[in-house]
Amino acid sequence: MLTPPHRIIHDPNVTPALRDLFSQHPVMVFSGPETLGRTLHLLHFMPCRPETSEVEAALEALQVEGELLP
Repeated sequence: MLTPPHRIIHDPNVTPALRDLFSQHPVMVFSGPETLGRTLHLLHFMPCRPETSEVEAALEALQVEGELLP
């Protein structure tokens, strides 16, 4: 039996929300994806908590764009 490949559905709102979070709380750059996802929701940057995989994808995009501090 073949299983379909796992698809990651990317929420386009996660990357801008992370940009906003990092601009207002720069220390969050050093947090992990689970903490970031929880914080995005708790501080009302997003209406619901994003999946960890969505946060990871957004972090990767920010690294590629050179917007994430090392």
